[in-house]
Parts: sequence; C-alpha cells; structure tokens
Amino acid sequence: MKSDEKRVKDIMSRIEEYDTVGVEAPLCEALGKLKENHEKIVGGGGGKFHKTMFVTDASGRIIGKLSFFDIIKGLVPEPAKEVKHSRKFYAILSSRTLEVADEITEMQKRFTWLHSTFLELIKQQTKKKVGDIMSPIYPLLKEEDTLNKAIFVMFKENIRQPLVSRKDKIIGVVSLMDIFPELLKLAGDECLL
Repeated sequence: MKSDEKRVKDIMSRIEEYDTVGVEAPLCEALGKLKENHEKIVGGGGGKFHKTMFVTDASGRIIGKLSFFDIIKGLVPEPAKEVKHSRKFYAILSSRTLEVADEITEMQKRFTWLHSTFLELIKQQTKKKVGDIMSPIYPLLKEEDTLNKAIFVMFKENIRQPLVSRKDKIIGVVSLMDIFPELLKLAGDECLL
C-alpha cells in the first residue's frame, strides 16, 4: 500500500457539517431544519446540504440518524406496518370470506390511511417523536481505514453512510458522494472518453 494513498479521514464529511435533532423532538422539528437548509441551497445561498441528520440524546451524544427514507417510512402509521399474514393468505381471502370477516375488518382499519390525503397523513404522522423513526447507528470505520475498507463496509453491511470514529468518538461520515470524486480522479484518462 502506498503511503500517499488516501484514507477515510481524507475524504469523509465532518460530523459538524450535519444537523442534529433531539431524540424527543417531534418529526416536525427535523423537517423544519431540513426545509430551511434545502431552501438555502435551492435559493442560491450555497453551502452543503446533507440529506441525513443525526439524533442526539439529552447529553448531546449521537445515538441515531434520520434520513429521508426514515422520514418517509415514518409517515406510514404503525398499524399498517404490522404484517400478520403472507401474500398467499390474502390471495385466498375471497374463498374464506365468512371465516375471516374479523380479520378483513381489522385489515381495513389498518389501511384506511391509504384513502386519506397526503396532507392529512402528514398532519397525523409528523407528531411522532424522532426517536420513534430514527435508524440506529454503528461506527464501523476508523479514520485511518482505507477507501477499500469503506466500500467493503458499505456493501457488506448495506449501510450507505458508515460513521467514522476516533477513539470511540464519532468524527465523520463517508458517503458514496465522498468516494465518487476520488474514483473519477484515479480512473483518469484511461477510463474516461
């Protein structure tokens, strides 16, 4: 390995670049921060806009992350997330209607939200606490790790933004957008037409 080869610390985004939100905060608070940052970027104010924010406990320690996917997933009401039967079961419902009338009623209640407006769904579900919809975090990289290890961790663990630590403290995040410019630079003229 060459001594001039870049390490995770050389390409990562610093943790300070990311917004944070408290674990007990309502989802609306997180959405407000994301909207404010997004409007700065779209309005030409410049800067960097991360689609992920980190969730902190009362002491300010990072305990989770909140991505766009977490937010969208959080809009789905909890009863709709409970899957009690297989697809095969639902496929044969018509032949067993009398036997499963109670189950059909329960299923209809779980999915009534599909017939409401998106605005109604948002008003209902954005009262959830951030802690109820955040994803857990796992610092999987050290600042001295190679880029090869970073991409291995991303795909082996199916984590798009592994966290980087220094002596058990989270100091950064590596994303595909951090790795891609380095890939283009090293590919050089050999790969690019």
